Amino acid sequence: MKSRMRQRSAKRNSTSASVVKAFAILDVMASKGQDGISLVEIAKQLRMSKSTTHRYLTTLEKLGATERNQKDRFRLGTKLIELAGITLSENDLRKQGDAFLNELAAKTQEAVHLAVASGIEVVYIAKADSKFPIQMYSRIGARMPMYCTALGKAILAHSSVALVNEVIRGGLLPRTPGTITSPDALTAELERARGQRFAIDNQENEVGVCCVGAAIFDYNAKVIGAISVSGPAERMTKERRLELGPMVADAALRLSRRLGYSG
Repeated sequence: MKSRMRQRSAKRNSTSASVVKAFAILDVMASKGQDGISLVEIAKQLRMSKSTTHRYLTTLEKLGATERNQKDRFRLGTKLIELAGITLSENDLRKQGDAFLNELAAKTQEAVHLAVASGIEVVYIAKADSKFPIQMYSRIGARMPMYCTALGKAILAHSSVALVNEVIRGGLLPRTPGTITSPDALTAELERARGQRFAIDNQENEVGVCCVGAAIFDYNAKVIGAISVSGPAERMTKERRLELGPMVADAALRLSRRLGYSG
């Protein structure tokens, strides 16, 4: 019993509550974009006192992690942009992927995204815009669930059973009427994606938007990301999705081989 108590205590002590709270504040700000958010709103959303919230914001502002506009609203600061820029510039997948994204965007005339896994979500690390206007939520750094995106399902299809189970335990919440919410249906969808070399998001994450995604592998044959083509549902018909699938899979394979994949 004492041994278990010591283990729990060590686990608690291994995490800094202050750092966790600071990142929670940054996450809230990130969700508000350039419009920012007030101190009172942050405190209310995170259930923190205004004095504690103010202390964190003052420190983050001094570090350049946040900045305050003339309306006394807080948003992410330039220091985070600087750090993100360094990370992205050193990301080999992103550097190697730029040419493939632009080529695929030119061929398909649709928006193309590159993403990596982060826990049970995917994070956009690069994109090439469509020449046509398209209403969809995507920006560099945005996070989306794995289970309802073509990028995420392409990665999951080649990931461990443990990760798939973790995604399922996290909850297959309906984001649209078309979202897959059954574990069995998701498993079948991943098997289909493995067989055809690409995954499909048929308005499962955003109403009116369809995507086709394929996995990217490194020299160890480990899945490290995915590339996708996205467009409005009226253009991305079933026939069009099946036409784009092999094109996306081919681009993903060529990028994988650039990274040393030999499979």
